[in-house]
Amino acid sequence: MKEHVFRFRRLERILVESLPGARVLDIGCGAGDNLTRLRRYGGRPSGLDPSAERVHEATRIAPSVVGIAEGLPWPDSSFDMVYISHVLHHATDVDASLSEIERVLVPGGLLFLIETVDDSPLMRLARRLQPSWDDDEVLNRFRYDDLVRAVDRHGLTVRSGETFNWMYFAWELLPMAFRPFELLTPLFIGVEVALRRLLDRWGGHCWLVAAKPGRPVFPESALTRVVPLAAGGPPAPHAAIESSR
Repeated sequence: MKEHVFRFRRLERILVESLPGARVLDIGCGAGDNLTRLRRYGGRPSGLDPSAERVHEATRIAPSVVGIAEGLPWPDSSFDMVYISHVLHHATDVDASLSEIERVLVPGGLLFLIETVDDSPLMRLARRLQPSWDDDEVLNRFRYDDLVRAVDRHGLTVRSGETFNWMYFAWELLPMAFRPFELLTPLFIGVEVALRRLLDRWGGHCWLVAAKPGRPVFPESALTRVVPLAAGGPPAPHAAIESSR
């Protein structure tokens, strides 16, 4: 049911399935949840994570190495897509990380970025109350437009994206603190979806897809598809934006 909120999952599947055998780097792969999904789509994923323990788990799913985004241990033009989910807010150097991502992408390759953003007043409060996540310190805080500008500075053209998840605290965080709240998760998600077009501009998360200059690696028909709103609503905030560069 969470797929109704994480609409980018449909887009990532469309993209990877459109290029069988796509070489996808998952930065911050953890124990391999994203690797499992990317491989199921038909990609050839590789993982990177700073934790040797997590990499040990991830290697059961796909080749993975210990490392950080600021110094990727691969040569130039190694990947068709770089997938990075909720990692940049832990990075010691965001610009170095984005520079490395641009370097290892093939010309025409894609960055698929998911991140936590301070567009949400609830997320800003959460960051003040909990400045780390799973013992990984939060070093950077962004607004959605900050990320768009940062990606643009490193030569990547943002093709689509949006903020989302304005009720994350209700259907994800509360059940983590008090398990019985899980019974209310379908209700909270239903409310989030119903009010998406009004409130997603204050979402606590975002996704964006950006392309490196060059002949597109992924079919244009897949690259330009934007996840539609449920019930035929209007375009989501930031959806299908083009870089001002």
